[in-house]
Amino acid sequence: MIRCGAFCFAADAERTEAAVKTGSRIAVAGAKLRVVDAPREAKGKIVTLEYAGSGLPAVHGWMSEGGQGEYSMLSQTESGLEARRDYCGTRPLYFGSSGSWVASDHRFFPGEKKELLPRGARLSVSADKVLVEGQRGVRFEGSFEDAAAKLAAFVRESVEARVAGKRRVAVAFSGGLDSSMVAHCASYKTKVVACCVAAEGSTDSKVAREAASILGLEFVGVKADAKAVKTELLGMDLPFEPSAMDRSLWCIYSMTSRLAAESGAETVMLGQMADELFGGYAKYEAAMKREGEAEAGRMMSEDVDQCGLRGLVRDEAACRRWCEPRFPFAQKEVAAFGESLPVSFKIRDGARKAVLREAASLLGLPGEIASKPKKAAQFSSGLMKLLG
Repeated sequence: MIRCGAFCFAADAERTEAAVKTGSRIAVAGAKLRVVDAPREAKGKIVTLEYAGSGLPAVHGWMSEGGQGEYSMLSQTESGLEARRDYCGTRPLYFGSSGSWVASDHRFFPGEKKELLPRGARLSVSADKVLVEGQRGVRFEGSFEDAAAKLAAFVRESVEARVAGKRRVAVAFSGGLDSSMVAHCASYKTKVVACCVAAEGSTDSKVAREAASILGLEFVGVKADAKAVKTELLGMDLPFEPSAMDRSLWCIYSMTSRLAAESGAETVMLGQMADELFGGYAKYEAAMKREGEAEAGRMMSEDVDQCGLRGLVRDEAACRRWCEPRFPFAQKEVAAFGESLPVSFKIRDGARKAVLREAASLLGLPGEIASKPKKAAQFSSGLMKLLG
């Protein structure tokens, strides 16, 4: 497995010096700062915060030998130095004009004009040329039952790849469909701790504990209050102006990731992307009723793209300060399959995420959990209210 904490490439000495200083500030425990020469045609230096190994490829996130994983990556190819993001954009990758720099962390070059590489795209650094691979899968041509069975297999394989070799993993746990499905699959392969951060009296404060008990999971919870939220926001550092939703979700996942680390977990898994891929939000159902499947599908596709530009950037940054995050629903096989499914499989007989619910049942998730309606985390946790 290849991974590093962060990386950047700078084409001139001044930027390299600035990157080294920044790298020293953002280094995490166990990461070694390393500066190496870029390939000759790139004419610059590469700065990495490495956990293991050296040289290229530099992978921010993680990548298995089979190519599965979540990453932004800098590598050497026959055509020169190339940077790329994974299929859903779980890890950010920024670049400047004329191939002057690329970086996996927006803090490497403060004040510089930055562009965020689209999800699934690759950048030829020396040629300063962005290439975006095809994102949409071929439309699925099977039954609803066939789709649910295939989806169940994809999700199980994705979770298993993310917990392989881990003694103990955490799940950001609300007791809802997405986090319960991830935790349930992981529990067959390793020790799982369900971590929940919620305000006193919130929906999650009760539901999460009950669901963990049903699933036989170890549960740890933290009761958030206004003071804790205010303190957590002091550490927020994002490459865009955060909304109230961004601030509340930052607090949830930052506090959950710290709780995971304190509980001895080596990584924390989150259920992000399930709603966008499988029709979890009420707005999709409303659009389908008002304007038909095509409009609902367009909204889902747009939101999947936006996750790579904002949501996953926010949540990965919130978590990584404490514990390495992983997003099983963002695995390429899961996401591409989800994009290939007709909207009628996702919103069916009055139920949203219908095909995912059926897949969860096939994986053995109890019916009372698989059928739970969607509740937005910022509201069900009570943290949005704490922001005032």
